[in-house]
Amino acid sequence: MKTTAHQVRALRITHEEATTCTIDTTDTVTALQRAIGCNNFDVVSLEDDIDLFVDDEGAINGSPLNLALTIVAHSLGTPAVLFGNAVALRCDPDTGDSISLTVAQLRRITDAIETKPGPDLIARLAISLAPLPAVVEFLNRL
Repeated sequence: MKTTAHQVRALRITHEEATTCTIDTTDTVTALQRAIGCNNFDVVSLEDDIDLFVDDEGAINGSPLNLALTIVAHSLGTPAVLFGNAVALRCDPDTGDSISLTVAQLRRITDAIETKPGPDLIARLAISLAPLPAVVEFLNRL
């Protein structure tokens, strides 16, 4: 995916799929709101300088649990239960700016989505997802 000077490469993660996209940095907030599909978003910081921009009201506005996104967060060091859509970008550790994901970061996120969770990850997910016993049961059958 080729980007221009005012675009950064990102990964949009819904409860159905993960697709690469570009975010226009001339108005990053509006571009993220459109990509996520929300008015308010929050940032969940992960390992490897990856930031998830997530629907801040996903859990209360009826958005479905985003199990893939929740697995990504747990796999990359942040035990968060996430609802709705999100956009993943890289955070420049020196400036705090959102910049394009590297190929390695994209691979790390997609591997977390596509790889069957191991027993340790399932145990961590079960703790976070305890209020959703059907989801925990599903994970334990994997």
